[in-house]
Amino acid sequence: MEKKAAGNIIKLPFPQKGDKPERKQRIKNVDGVKYFNEKQIKLLRRTVRDRAELDAQKGKVTAIREWMAIDLLTCTGLRVSEAANIRCGDLKLGYAESKIFVRDGKGGISGHVVVPDSLKKHLKSFLSWKEKIGEPMGEDDHLFIGQRGAWTSQAIQQIVKKYLKQLGLYENGKSVHALRHSYGVELYSKEKDLRAVQKQLRHRSIQSTLIYADVTAEDIQNQLKGLWN
Repeated sequence: MEKKAAGNIIKLPFPQKGDKPERKQRIKNVDGVKYFNEKQIKLLRRTVRDRAELDAQKGKVTAIREWMAIDLLTCTGLRVSEAANIRCGDLKLGYAESKIFVRDGKGGISGHVVVPDSLKKHLKSFLSWKEKIGEPMGEDDHLFIGQRGAWTSQAIQQIVKKYLKQLGLYENGKSVHALRHSYGVELYSKEKDLRAVQKQLRHRSIQSTLIYADVTAEDIQNQLKGLWN
């Protein structure tokens, strides 16, 4: 549409037929990935471990499996689907071996993840417990089996969500996958070694790992201590 004023033609910015509407830009999260800090992860681990000890004393099995799943997720950074898909034969826990074979990871990528000695000891103890209660222990038998069969990703998600809610840590969009990010942040903070984080999280590209090199709120807080004092 045009409008004449004092001999000049002023073009008004009305949309014309066939013009494409402007897209609203999505607001990006400038604070980086969602993760739990060290104190929160330790609280989660301690809570589930204590529950497992109580269940063991009472002859119950639920929390024993839950503690194994939480320990596994927080000490390896596995995706929930990868954890649910682990078979007994994927555990490489023999002499001088401390790793888990991850089959069919994201993008169909398989590979190994190294596990700390504490998790290795827990996994071996869990396998002995499974054998004791008569669960199948074949190479292709799932590590996590419940009353209805092998655990699904959704089952593990619900376990994590349940404990996060009990501890007041649950937020929408910040639950089971945030444990993987928490692992990445904590692992990077130890030695600032991006290659090690990339290998443990099995990222195809180092670009995916760079998010953990960003400065965390805890890093900033530590640097602020004593400022101007």
